[in-house]
Amino acid sequence: MPGQITIISENRCSLSRGLIAEHGFSVLIELDGYKLLFDTGQGFALRQNQALLGYDLSQIDALALSHGHFDHTGGIPYALEKHPRLKIYLHPAALLKRKVKKEIMGKTIELEVGMPFSRAELEAKGAELIFVEQPLELADGKILITGPAPLKMDFEKPEPGFFVEKDGSLEPDDFADDISLAVKGKNGVSVIFGCAHRGAINTLKRIEELWGVSQFDLVMGGMHLLMSSPEQVNQTLDALAAYNPSRLAVGHCTGDFVQLQIVQKFPGKFIFPASGLKIALE
Repeated sequence: MPGQITIISENRCSLSRGLIAEHGFSVLIELDGYKLLFDTGQGFALRQNQALLGYDLSQIDALALSHGHFDHTGGIPYALEKHPRLKIYLHPAALLKRKVKKEIMGKTIELEVGMPFSRAELEAKGAELIFVEQPLELADGKILITGPAPLKMDFEKPEPGFFVEKDGSLEPDDFADDISLAVKGKNGVSVIFGCAHRGAINTLKRIEELWGVSQFDLVMGGMHLLMSSPEQVNQTLDALAAYNPSRLAVGHCTGDFVQLQIVQKFPGKFIFPASGLKIALE
């Protein structure tokens, strides 16, 4: 079977009866018999979409978590219900409590945005937590968990307004747990972000350093440019163009207007991501 990525959870939904979308992200990567679930969304789509998309959580080899936000981790208990003793790759900081504080229309909004489960709760459900702080290869070296990307680009800094709780107090979140995936397909390396909170370009540079690639086949996932300035968006897309991706399917937290800019800047290369979409790993 050729390699493929199935989008289980996205902010939009493919045209199909019964599939649902949610503010979340989850994909299933199938490559040479290895099956890796990357994130779980909020959990609603993971549960609802399985019959129509034909995935069996009891048959996956592992789950990897991009970071510890609720819209990427909410479906973990359902995955454990279907697959007790599931291996879960994550950075230790993914388990920290998190908040976001933003001013919207003159009002300060404060929300809990962290993983809605503790380490003890996950382990009680049977999870085998495997902490990843450095790059790690899976599937006989065909899948790379990047580990946190160093903050090298001047225009890519962790977005203000996000906080993490450490030693009982809140401090600005530097997203030490932010990880992405790189996958070796027949026609090159594909990259999957969760949200790229440490920067999409910082992440691509990290993969370039680790695997020696400077051109990518598919780039997909969230780029977290929704609230970014026009200057940062332009700098990011210019730097992305230098990597000459063959296909782009970025969504979730990327932002609708940014997606339209990508359509214009990369003619013929953009795929609107949606729950239910299957993308070949060429």
